[in-house]
Amino acid sequence: MTTLKKLNRQFKVPTVNKPPPLPVSTTLVTKVVADDIAAQNGPSTIQQNLCLEHNAFIPRDTIRMIMKDNFPHGAQIRFPGKKVSRPRGLLSPGNGVFQEVHCDGHEKMNAKALRMGSVSIDIYGMRCHASGKILFEVAVPNARCSSTVGHIYLDLVEKYGMICQQLTVDGGSETGEMYACHTVLREKYGADLKRAAFVALPSTKNIVIEGSWGHWLKFRGKTIWSAIEVGREQGYFQPTNNLHISLFNWIWPKVVQLGISNFVDYWNNHKTRTQRTANIPSGAAPNTVFDFPENYGLINCGIKVDLQDCYRWVSDEFNHTAGNAYAQLGSPLLTHNSAWQIFIDMLHILHTE
Repeated sequence: MTTLKKLNRQFKVPTVNKPPPLPVSTTLVTKVVADDIAAQNGPSTIQQNLCLEHNAFIPRDTIRMIMKDNFPHGAQIRFPGKKVSRPRGLLSPGNGVFQEVHCDGHEKMNAKALRMGSVSIDIYGMRCHASGKILFEVAVPNARCSSTVGHIYLDLVEKYGMICQQLTVDGGSETGEMYACHTVLREKYGADLKRAAFVALPSTKNIVIEGSWGHWLKFRGKTIWSAIEVGREQGYFQPTNNLHISLFNWIWPKVVQLGISNFVDYWNNHKTRTQRTANIPSGAAPNTVFDFPENYGLINCGIKVDLQDCYRWVSDEFNHTAGNAYAQLGSPLLTHNSAWQIFIDMLHILHTE
């Protein structure tokens, strides 16, 4: 017996070669499929969800058999003839990850779609062009608010500690503050780059992020939308009642965000289908391509930024000089009562140096 087999046996590492008993597998599969109200997920996605959510490894054929016996309507909904064909094209890979990031809002659960008065749940997402990784995705009250989108962009910068070379959007007015923030950071940290900092395209051409919304709807979006609709159909929610509106806004955005987080986790870790004619990497998880771009003939094109610049009041030189003067005073406690006396004392030291 190999060392790996011994360790797997010692720590009881699950594997599809030793799945749970069929009754247990049936219970787990049935639970996950039942949560998919819209019946959009096939055996492969259900298998991935079982691994992520229940740490259960069940062969795909077993899952397919259970789904066929217990949920035959799902296959009828998903069969290829039900889908609308889309225009196809080849994406240019560029030089590497974080070179181009695609941004877009998703409004399939806004007020018009839900038809439940003023309540609305939008989503805003950002996706890496070369790796296909979803970098940031969040539920927001209004995906067309410029301040909200600008804040999301800065959250992205804080999360990764870098900016991309180019932001690609669909040209909506909500990108104004994001444009301003990114342009300033590009000028400061990547002034030598000739690549455009900001590009606006029609939605039909911004396909890297636009294409991800279909996967979101299939994974969890349609299911959540159907669940929200129950409140209208059963009369649980009264759109003219302010208490109902506030409680809806307190509960359902959390549910949507949980679904988004699960989708992002699934998408970034799932192995994509191998496409030999594709220009961008395929047959690997987006996280793998993003974290190890050199294995796919790419580089990390992200531009490192100093996050402390956002909180910097003075130059490094003056900060060092003032710090020494403050230390000479014994580093007294700064309060609103002592601040001016410390100011005068430090001023005297700085003048004499």
